[in-house]
Amino acid sequence: MATIAIGDIHGNLPALTDLLAKIRRQLSGTDTVVFLGDYIDRGPDAKGCVDAILRFQREVSAEVVCLRGNHEDWFLRTSCDYRRHSWLMGMDAFDTIISYSAEAGHTLRQAMSETGLSLYLSKCALPYAAFFDAVPEDHRRFFEDLLPYHRSVDCVCTHAGLDPKVARLEDQSINALLWGVVGFPDRYQGTETVVYGHWNNADLDQRGWPAPRIAGSTFGLDTISHGVLTAVRLPDRLVIQSARHPVSGGDP
Repeated sequence: MATIAIGDIHGNLPALTDLLAKIRRQLSGTDTVVFLGDYIDRGPDAKGCVDAILRFQREVSAEVVCLRGNHEDWFLRTSCDYRRHSWLMGMDAFDTIISYSAEAGHTLRQAMSETGLSLYLSKCALPYAAFFDAVPEDHRRFFEDLLPYHRSVDCVCTHAGLDPKVARLEDQSINALLWGVVGFPDRYQGTETVVYGHWNNADLDQRGWPAPRIAGSTFGLDTISHGVLTAVRLPDRLVIQSARHPVSGGDP
């Protein structure tokens, strides 16, 4: 029985495909696989990544848990309010939009151009329906059902860690779980191992190869900006990584 946590993916389908093939070879029916969020944006194939995760979930006998990242959080907020543009303008969202519908990408770019400053000053709506209507129903359910955290006998898994000042996991704010707080991971002194992504804080060797950031009892798995997708298996701390598949990168 093991918990296998997988870091941020950001539309990098080759890295995801590579890593899942390696995990499948050593997976048992009593294991739990936890995806830490940020499946979308920055990379070119968010749709392909969600398809791959759903297929993996159907095909393996292990439990598969999918967490919400900050990118999915803003994606979902926009889906509920077409006047909210933080996802579109702050998250490289066009990569995701185009992966589902090039036509929707064109429609939204044209609408942004025509709206001009009103987009910022009056919070006018954009035709996001062109995109969200192109998202398959099983993908919509996937995004809507994403969890804020997962706790197993091995660890606590969240997208961005925990607020070190809050003792109980159940009392953590959504903002801390999805966006992170100052002081994590270095000031975390809890008794549970915490596995997280989000922070793009990999330790690099002399060749520039990324390794998980290990600080106390925390594991940071966000290495995808280096083209490498990283997982860790607990309790034995086995690190599993894809080959390098460069796509793009950036801040959390």
